[in-house]
Amino acid sequence: MYIKQIVLRNYRIYHGENKLDFPKRGNKNVFIVSGNNGFGKTTLLTSLVWGLFGKLMVDVDDKFRREIYDAGGYKKYASNTFNRLARSKYNQFISDYPESRMSEIKAKNLIKYDEISNKAKALRTYSVSILITDLNIPSLPCNNIEIIRTFDIDKNDDTVQILIDGHENELTKEVGDEIFINDFLLPKEIAKFFFFDAEKIVSLAEIKSLEDKRNLSKAYSEVLGIKKYEDLKINLEDLRIRFRRNSASEKDKVKLNELQKETEQLKKLVEHNTQQLKHWEGEKEVNKQNSEQLQEKLIREGNALSINELADLKRVREKLTNEANTIKNKIKDLLDIAPFAISGQLFMNVKEQHEKEQERKSANPKLYQKKLERINSDLIKELKAKNVKSDLTKIILKAFETSYTKHLIGNKESDPFKILLAFEDKEANEFEAIYNNLKYSFSHLFKQLIKDYKNNRIFFNKVIRKISSAETKENDMLIKEIRISKKEVDDKLIEIDAKLNSINQEIGGIQKEIAIKSKVVAELGKKVDLEESDRLKDETAERLIAELEKFIIKFKLEKKESLESRIKKELNLLMHKKNFINSVEVVIDGEIIDINLYDKRNQPIQTESLSKGEQQLYATSLLKALVDESNINFPVFIDSPLQKFDKKHSINIIKDFYPNISDQVVLFPLLEKELSESEFDTLLPKVNKAYLIRNVNEDHSTFEEIEPKELFNMYKKDFDYVHNN
Repeated sequence: MYIKQIVLRNYRIYHGENKLDFPKRGNKNVFIVSGNNGFGKTTLLTSLVWGLFGKLMVDVDDKFRREIYDAGGYKKYASNTFNRLARSKYNQFISDYPESRMSEIKAKNLIKYDEISNKAKALRTYSVSILITDLNIPSLPCNNIEIIRTFDIDKNDDTVQILIDGHENELTKEVGDEIFINDFLLPKEIAKFFFFDAEKIVSLAEIKSLEDKRNLSKAYSEVLGIKKYEDLKINLEDLRIRFRRNSASEKDKVKLNELQKETEQLKKLVEHNTQQLKHWEGEKEVNKQNSEQLQEKLIREGNALSINELADLKRVREKLTNEANTIKNKIKDLLDIAPFAISGQLFMNVKEQHEKEQERKSANPKLYQKKLERINSDLIKELKAKNVKSDLTKIILKAFETSYTKHLIGNKESDPFKILLAFEDKEANEFEAIYNNLKYSFSHLFKQLIKDYKNNRIFFNKVIRKISSAETKENDMLIKEIRISKKEVDDKLIEIDAKLNSINQEIGGIQKEIAIKSKVVAELGKKVDLEESDRLKDETAERLIAELEKFIIKFKLEKKESLESRIKKELNLLMHKKNFINSVEVVIDGEIIDINLYDKRNQPIQTESLSKGEQQLYATSLLKALVDESNINFPVFIDSPLQKFDKKHSINIIKDFYPNISDQVVLFPLLEKELSESEFDTLLPKVNKAYLIRNVNEDHSTFEEIEPKELFNMYKKDFDYVHNN
């Protein structure tokens, strides 16, 4: 498949007729279409998707679904796509030819009326025409197919015309234009791999939800060719059911019909819920944006606090108040023993008195007297053994006895010590506790409490100021209105999340019910006796289904291994981190196809944690691997081709990726930002044609063909001209 020509007529910024030709020329397969921001590069990519799929473009990429939803639906979106200058001319025409005048002309001159009507029709429509060659449709040999999609702003609807070698064909009418495009030319599920914004394709690396994975897996299956075999198997299974239904007994036939109707209704319900899911996801996106915008308004008005945030601050204030009261009570408890700390030496004197009283209280004079006698006896023996003179021995014994008596036995008559405190056991324990508190923890604990109290007051005052500031503006009518609006939007977001969960659960339940009913249908079918004419067909279908099941398992395994190898090869080819990816694992689990990356330590690499540039490289490598593995020769159109890449990665992409991804590659770069002159020189041997998008005015851009080697010279001249004037 090769896109030979694109013609835009009054499509967005492209006023009048604007044509792009893509001729074939040897191995020069790259085309450049460039222009400044806002001139219409992305519009050109969007025109291709719209021209092929119309309202079904929502299934190609979430970007289109959001744009259509934001516009208020497909018809409003399509109506807004009409070129503003063309709309102005049509409005002038209507003013010149109101209905009353047209009725008068019709009555007088029918030929003139037809001419004016045809002119009005031409003025009120815009269109995209895509001429495709190199097609391989077995049932329809042809040289080219032209798809012309036209939107009429009066009828508020689009029509599509398909010309095969310049003529309409019965096949397209029989199967339907949209089905013909999707089934015979380019399935909408895989268009995202061939018409894409390289900056936004990083979303492939950030797929997380099961629904997103399921949708992407459908696209993988389509690209890899798995889906056509699975569809064939389903068709054969349906054929066997029809055989049994036709030859079943009246009772079994009724039951089969009922079960099939119920299954069909359930499938339609799943489809309806899936559409609802997309609707509410779009609704969520819009409300999320509204919430963010309202928050920005609050910030601009000097109040960034939402109602919930204000409530949170008030809870913090209450918490800090309770903490302050707790700290105060602890300080109060410490203050009860503070006088003892202040008294200092006096308290220590009391401590000494208490200890002496405790010694006296525990002393036993008779026991100590006996001990004194034993000690004296031991001393005498020891002193004799040392040959100490008897006079000196007496002096030593006398000195020891005096000291011993004073400190252990005591002499009430001569000892001046008096009992002053006489603490009971409970009082003594309390005194010891106060002493230990003062000695070991009082100072540290008191300082910490004072510090905690100061910090508490600092935070408390900050919170109070924020609350005061917010409440001061509470009476500001604008802020009050914004806050109310934001709360309504945030509440709606909560409702939407609940609705999305409910729909997902319902879809899961219905799919389970479909599986159960399908099993019952299959079991019932086994009991039905087939007529001889259908029996052989049924046996053939059964055999083919069994063979297909084996083939699909084998085919998936082959695709899995081949895709793993290709992705790894492309990643290590494009990335400048040597052996950054050690292995790639493609997991095929039922209808889900997932791709896991592992580093040299065999640890999983989370693709969402990669840098934006690395994510784009991953997505780019995945696309290249899928295209190579599919053996589908589709043209590739890429917007913002080098947006997130550094210089080394850009060279890798230019040399090894873009020239080899397809027989036709159309790039929409922003010159000197996304594509430097030196990078372009590397690509130049592969460049077939180059176009600059000229901006005539805010409502009119057009294409100008440039000799490829003169592209940057012409661009610089235009740039200098614009800035010098």
